[in-house]
Amino acid sequence: MDSSDDGEEMMEMTVGVREDEDRRPMKQQPISPGLTRAQAVRLYVSHAFSTWNARGYEFAAILFTAAAYPDTLVAAALRMIIIYLAMIILSSSIGSWVQNAPDRLRTLLTTIVVNRTSVVIGSFFWLLILSQENLVKTETIFVLPKNDILKHVIFAVAVTFGIIERLSSSGNLISMERDWVVKVAAPPGQPYSLTHLNAVMRRIDLVCKLISPILISIVISATDSVRIGVIYSALTSLISIPIETISAKGVWNSSPVLRVPKTKKPTGEAPVPAPAHSVPWTSQVRLFFKSFEMYFSTTVWLPSVALALLHFNMMTWRATFITYLINIGYTLPVITTARAVGSIFEISSTVATPLGIQYMGKAYQRHRSLTDEEDEELEVGLIEEDNDEQQHVVDGQTVVGLQRFGLWGVSWQVLNLAPVVVALWAISSSGETHKTTPSSGSVSSPDWRWSLVIFGFLSCSRFGVWVFDLTTQQLTQVLVPEHQRSKFAGVETSVVNVFEIMGAGAAISFPRTEQFKWLSLASFVAVTVSWTLYAGWVRGQRGHLLHWEKLGLRGINSRR
Repeated sequence: MDSSDDGEEMMEMTVGVREDEDRRPMKQQPISPGLTRAQAVRLYVSHAFSTWNARGYEFAAILFTAAAYPDTLVAAALRMIIIYLAMIILSSSIGSWVQNAPDRLRTLLTTIVVNRTSVVIGSFFWLLILSQENLVKTETIFVLPKNDILKHVIFAVAVTFGIIERLSSSGNLISMERDWVVKVAAPPGQPYSLTHLNAVMRRIDLVCKLISPILISIVISATDSVRIGVIYSALTSLISIPIETISAKGVWNSSPVLRVPKTKKPTGEAPVPAPAHSVPWTSQVRLFFKSFEMYFSTTVWLPSVALALLHFNMMTWRATFITYLINIGYTLPVITTARAVGSIFEISSTVATPLGIQYMGKAYQRHRSLTDEEDEELEVGLIEEDNDEQQHVVDGQTVVGLQRFGLWGVSWQVLNLAPVVVALWAISSSGETHKTTPSSGSVSSPDWRWSLVIFGFLSCSRFGVWVFDLTTQQLTQVLVPEHQRSKFAGVETSVVNVFEIMGAGAAISFPRTEQFKWLSLASFVAVTVSWTLYAGWVRGQRGHLLHWEKLGLRGINSRR
C-alpha cells in the first residue's frame, strides 16, 4: 500500500477516535461551594430585610389588636391561638413545598412577594378597623361609623392575612437557612463556613428583633396614631420587595452551586403519593403524618424537640412575662432597659458560638486519645449522605464541637434560670405582688435585690438560649439528608408552635398575677426536660457526657 494511503488511513482513524471522544458525556466537575464578600453582603441584605419586616409586623400586629380591642385581651389571645394552630397544621406543607420546588430562586422570591403582599393587604384591613369613629383619637381624615359586626368580620380577614404572612415568613426562613445557606457554605475552617453564616444571620435576626419593634413604637408614639403605624408597616413592606429581590437574584446569578438542581429522593425510598382530587383532605392528612414520620426517623429529632420545648418557657420577654412585671410594680422604662441588656447577651452569643464550636472541637481532638471506633465515627461525620456535594458541610470535629457547646449552652440556661424562679417565688411569698404605695395607691416595685437577681440572671440565661439555638440549628442542617432538610424544618416549625400554644394555654389557665410563680416553675421544669433530652442524645451519640478520667474517676465511664 502506498505511504500516502497509510497516512490518510491513520488520519481518518485519529479523527474517528476524536469524534467518539467528543460524543462521550464529559464528567461534570464538582462545583466548589463558598461565597465572595460581595455575595455574602447580598445574602445578608436579603435576610436582613426579611427578618426586619417579620419582627416588625409580629410586634405591630399585637399593637394593632390592642388598639382595635382596647378593653379586652380575648381578641389578642384568639388571634395568637388561631395563628399557632394554622402553623401547626400547615408548616409541614410549607417545608415540603420548599423541598420539592425545583427552582431555588423562584421559591425564595415567591415567599418574599407573598409575605409583603399579605402585609400590605392586611394593613388595609387593620386601617379599616382602626378608622371607626370610636377608635380614632385626634385625626379627622377617613373616619368610619362604628359597626361591631363589620369590625369582627374585618378582624377575621386581617387575621387570615396574618396567617399567610406568618406561613410565608416561615417559608422564607426555611428556604434561606435550610437550602441556600447550606448550599453556598464553604468547608469548615474557611471564610463564610456554615458556622460563620449561621452566626451572622442569627445576629442580624436578633438586631432586627430589638430595633424593628422599637422603631414602630417610636413612630406610633411620635404621631400619637396607631393608624400611622399601620401605614408605616405597609410602606416598609413595599419598599423591601425590590431590595430583597435584587439582592437574592445577585447571589443566585453569581453562585453556580445554587443553580445546581436539588437532590432527588434516594431510589430505595418510597414515593409520597400525590394528593387525589376526589378526596384531597385524606391525602393531605396522610402527607401530614408522613412528614412527622420522617421527622422522628432522623438522628436529630431529639435536639430539635429539646429546642422547641424552650418555647414553652414563660420566663422570657414575651407578653405574659412583661404583663406580670408591670402588675408587680416595674415601670416600662425599667422593663425596656432590662430587655435591652438581655438583647446584648443574645447578640454576644452569635459572636461566641463560632469560637466555642471551634474550641470544643479542637479540644476533643487535642485532649483525647481516640479509639478506632471513634476515629471511624469522625471520618464519616456521623451522617450517611448520598450527595457528595454536601460533604463539605459535614465535619466530624465540627459536629463534636456543636454537640459539646450546645450542651454547654442549654446547661447555662438551666443554671441561670434557677435563681430567677427562686426570686419570683420569694416575691410572691412576701406579698410584694399586692404591695401599694399609700399616697397614690399604685403598685410599687419589688425589693431591688430581687430585681437584680431576676434581670441579671435572666439576661445571662439568654446567652445560653441562643448558643443552644445556633448549635442545634447547624446540627439539623448537616445531619439531616439534603432531600429531607426543608421538610424537616417545616415539621420542626409545627412542633415549635405546639409548645407555643401550650404556653399560651398555661397563661390563660393561670391568669392572676400571684399565680405566675407556678408558670415560672412549669417553665423551669420544661427547660430542665429540654436539657435532659439533649444530654441524653449527646450521650447516645458520644457514649459519655463528661471525661471522667480527667477528674480521676476513670472507672465511671463504661467505655474507658
